[in-house]
Amino acid sequence: MSSLKTTLSALALALAATMAATATGAFAQSKGTVGIAMPTKSSARWIDDGNNIVKTLKERGYGTDLQYAEDDIPNQLSQVENMVTKGAKVLVIAAIDGTTLSDVLKQAKAKGITVIAYDRLIRDTPNVD
Repeated sequence: MSSLKTTLSALALALAATMAATATGAFAQSKGTVGIAMPTKSSARWIDDGNNIVKTLKERGYGTDLQYAEDDIPNQLSQVENMVTKGAKVLVIAAIDGTTLSDVLKQAKAKGITVIAYDRLIRDTPNVD
């Protein structure tokens, strides 16, 4: 559990730095939404990680959009696309398949969205921070 706390603390610091670097006007008053894409609810580990990330981010004033793809790659891709469309400022992704997200992550990067690979590598794209 301490490694999860360390990971969450590092994630929160990275998000704070990202948000502070882009904060202007009304955005400075609202820290924005963090999209969290988890692979499945079939494992207590992913449920706990998702809930703990949400709790930590909310305590620090961020909005969250937590989605579980139930190990369905097209579902996760659609969820991440929706997070980008809805204006998430940061994406935290535990990818089901780290090679399938390159197009949506290119869109995210074009919109200035920070992308964090959580626990699993996202490969074949330069668009992960």
